[in-house]
Amino acid sequence: MGLWRGDGPPRRRRRWIAATLLVAQLLQPLLLSPRGARADAPTSWAAGFHLDERSLQAVVGQPPAPGSTAAANDLAILLWLQRFRSPASVAATWLLLDRSLAVFSYAVGAELGSGTPALKAGLDDFTAAVDTAYRGVKLRQGRQRPFLAHPELHPCLPPEATDSFPSGHATWFRSTAELLADLVPERRDRLTQVGLQGGANRVLCGVHYPSDVEAGQRLGAAAARQIIASPQWQRFRRDPVVQLEVSRVRQARPEALPLLVR
Repeated sequence: MGLWRGDGPPRRRRRWIAATLLVAQLLQPLLLSPRGARADAPTSWAAGFHLDERSLQAVVGQPPAPGSTAAANDLAILLWLQRFRSPASVAATWLLLDRSLAVFSYAVGAELGSGTPALKAGLDDFTAAVDTAYRGVKLRQGRQRPFLAHPELHPCLPPEATDSFPSGHATWFRSTAELLADLVPERRDRLTQVGLQGGANRVLCGVHYPSDVEAGQRLGAAAARQIIASPQWQRFRRDPVVQLEVSRVRQARPEALPLLVR
């Protein structure tokens, strides 16, 4: 018909132009800035929010004392896992190596991250606050990584030289799982499984002691509770574009979701 070359009926062209302008107006709030957030979103959804590090430190506690029964049990678990881990189980740990919102897509049956830019921008803001608090807690401990303290341990994930207690991966995975579960409560069990596995992998591969991961899980869960109770989080979850993205995630059919290994 040559509609876009300008040789169609004038009335039809005017209708197309009017419809295009209307669609552009409706989509304007969804336009993205270079950082992946909407142009009209705040600089940070977590602006003005601070975690109570003192209470988080109390939740985390202290690592097992050197020479204690608990420390011996930590090492025994790592040695046992190293003996019996399989190539398949080691390969699976790499699937949750990156702290990326996309790893939780498997739990909800919908694409997270690039498919939910407003949700990702907000969660990045809040988990950045968790990371800041986590680093403050970790600096007070000074526990050496297990593979550095025990040369008989051979890590199967990239080794890190930072302190061991608590686990940063366990903290991030658990806090992110809890925040997502607040938005998509019907997927809580599945999200929690991924949140736990993200920390368990660190033990399987010998880059953290079990007690490091347990402490990180406690820290992540406690930090998420503080976030969810904050006015900043409540404003974020009430945002219309965030609600639209969450609604799309919640529309995933449960029967279409793959089973998660327990």
